[in-house]
Amino acid sequence: MPELKAFASSVAIVVSSCDAFCDAWRPFVFFFRKHWSDCPFPVYLIVNRLRVRSNIVQPISVGPDRDWASNMATALAVISQPYILYFQEDYFLNGAVKSEQLASDFAYAFEKDAASFCFYARSVLESDFQPLNERFGVVPRDSDGRTRLQVTLWKKEVLQATLRPGESAWNMEARASERTRDLLVLSYSQRRDVPIPYLMSAIVRGLWMPQAISLCQQAGLEILPRFRSTHSDVAWRRRFRRGLDRTKRAFALARQRRRVIDLDSPSA
Repeated sequence: MPELKAFASSVAIVVSSCDAFCDAWRPFVFFFRKHWSDCPFPVYLIVNRLRVRSNIVQPISVGPDRDWASNMATALAVISQPYILYFQEDYFLNGAVKSEQLASDFAYAFEKDAASFCFYARSVLESDFQPLNERFGVVPRDSDGRTRLQVTLWKKEVLQATLRPGESAWNMEARASERTRDLLVLSYSQRRDVPIPYLMSAIVRGLWMPQAISLCQQAGLEILPRFRSTHSDVAWRRRFRRGLDRTKRAFALARQRRRVIDLDSPSA
């Protein structure tokens, strides 16, 4: 069985983001370095105009924020590797990556020419999901869960062909499964024993999840800049907090544009 480094020339990690989520960048890098210090793949972070410095991630500046799909298409165009391991900036690793297991999964996906391989199971599997082993299987042709944006290995050309300008990440998940209907799509069948354990998602509806704040506090990591409120289960409180956050975010981003952000530093 090949080691994970055998795929180093074929796979690039792409962290989907934009400047409005710059407060998640340091925690992402911190937990990535903590739990996957021997990652053999280049890691690219999509940014708009903010300038960053890091030994862990390489920024891809896509210019003014348009929409998720357009930003992603611009980033993919400058990446040479034929496979993409998709992350988002608020997917915080919370356990050691299982390199041998991940290498085995990659080897299967490469051998079978899979279009994508999602390393996170749905809450409920379809009755016609086809298990291949105790970990993963084939997603049904007519499933509405063929195109998912959890941590996923994609053939870059397939992801590029699946994108539609103007779509958000949520649009992509809701509409794009039919675009991969005739391709081989793999997915984990259960959420235990995943090769890449992570908190999904640290930010929900624009607000920090309490679990993410707790994870950072336990690690002694301060969230900077701090312009985003904590999530609430009460709808009116979420709306009120997001309204306040918009003004705070505008001031925070204006300050950040005047400086280079050191993502490897635990402080601003």
